[in-house]
Amino acid sequence: LSVGDRVFGLIDAVSEMVVDASRVVRIPDNCTFEEATSFPVAFLTVVHGLRELGKLQAGETVLIHSAAGGVGMVAVQFAQQLGAEVFATASPAKWDHLRAMGIADDHISSSRDALFLDKFKKTTGGRGVDVVLNSLAGELTDASLELLVDGGRFLEMGKTDIREPEEVAIDFPQATYTVFDIMPIIVNEPQRLRKILEEAASLVESGALKPLPQVLF
Repeated sequence: LSVGDRVFGLIDAVSEMVVDASRVVRIPDNCTFEEATSFPVAFLTVVHGLRELGKLQAGETVLIHSAAGGVGMVAVQFAQQLGAEVFATASPAKWDHLRAMGIADDHISSSRDALFLDKFKKTTGGRGVDVVLNSLAGELTDASLELLVDGGRFLEMGKTDIREPEEVAIDFPQATYTVFDIMPIIVNEPQRLRKILEEAASLVESGALKPLPQVLF
């Protein structure tokens, strides 16, 4: 970094502070300050969840719940550039956003009910999906776990329906259930955080990752 560089990072929410250089990354020239605020938390969540914990690979299938939200939109882009086949849920009013990201209608369903289970089973020829990035709860979590293939990975980033992995294993023995949180990385691993943010900046610079929509006041 040099004096005058525009930078972004994940730091304490105050108006002004001195911060270690390891916690910030240069903003790409094709990205505004406002755009740079939109994706760091979401990108860290997606990389930690889908890649580090979920081990998502090219050619695999992934279900991203609430895909029209901040984390969801980054997750869709990340999975697509990785070469995975994306299934997505959102409220019906937001389906056009999913279509605009290149997701076909038979890969889109509502996040308000469990109809996605039968729809995506049909789309996959009865197979199901390899990975689920979850933020839903209750019967929708059950349906998502049921949709997983043998050896499938369920990644729980929501806070409203956290379950014990041992109990999940009884009802859904084919699934690996993992609850995760990014705060330990933000607080305790600045070098790892910086590496992930540098990756985000590089993808934005190349156009592979688009900043999230934002409204300025």
